[in-house]
Amino acid sequence: MESPSNNFLALLHPAVTLGFFACALGLTVLVAAPAFVALSFGAAACCLITVRGRRAWGLIGGLVPLVVLVAAMNPLFNTEGATVLFAYGDGRPYTAEALILGIAMGATLAAALLWFASLNAVLTSDKATFLFGSAAPALTTVLTLVMRLVPGYGRRATEVFRARRALGRDAGEPESLAEKVRAGATVLGALTGWALDHGVVTADSMAARGFGSGKRTSYRSYRFTGRDDAVVAVAVVLLMAIGAGVLAGAVPLGYTPADAIAAGVAPSPLAVGVLVAYGAFLLLPAALNLGGEVRWRCSLSNI
Repeated sequence: MESPSNNFLALLHPAVTLGFFACALGLTVLVAAPAFVALSFGAAACCLITVRGRRAWGLIGGLVPLVVLVAAMNPLFNTEGATVLFAYGDGRPYTAEALILGIAMGATLAAALLWFASLNAVLTSDKATFLFGSAAPALTTVLTLVMRLVPGYGRRATEVFRARRALGRDAGEPESLAEKVRAGATVLGALTGWALDHGVVTADSMAARGFGSGKRTSYRSYRFTGRDDAVVAVAVVLLMAIGAGVLAGAVPLGYTPADAIAAGVAPSPLAVGVLVAYGAFLLLPAALNLGGEVRWRCSLSNI
């Protein structure tokens, strides 16, 4: 029997799930202070791990080079800062402040990608149809197809590689760059043909089922429950605390290389409180999933 712990977020109303991830993404992008960016990245990683399990580590590890690349490239374009690490080219400074800013920018991008990955795993196509099917059926269909595109391409590419291996076309490592390019072009051509054929079949199927002829219905009907009300109440309280701190000036929304000098200064008690509320809000889905895991383990031990 499979543990349903990673499906706790799926039990919530789709509007609650979408609202949380929209707020998490908005806060990640708007609040660019280093401590908040690091907390957002950690919370997004925890959320993805509780949702997708061990498969999440591959994506998290793959984003580390992205952060390093953005951090290393930023001082090449942004020369602001007082702490010069070294000079390059015609004497352009490579500053520590710009490097710290690059780390914050890379971590922000990585955190946003992790939140999107969790949203893609939780907000399934039937939930997207339920939320937007009546208001924007064409947009909902496009989003649904896009959400299915990458997993479908991955499965189809695996099938193509296995078929080529069974035919003896991929028995070993290609000997030259030309053979590698030729093999990749063959696989890409097969995937392109499948995508075009799948698009025609999908369009014909939608036309046969009367798409666009009337109001669209959803496969499932979701209703707000006490669980949804409790999650919304906690989230609203935490968001109000974060908003009050931001409006009071305890947390800077922007971040420049000059702010790196003051990054090590002890924060005010209000800023610490906002940071705690920020972390509690972003860690909410991971806490819910872990709570579901604990209840599931306890129920198994009582059998």
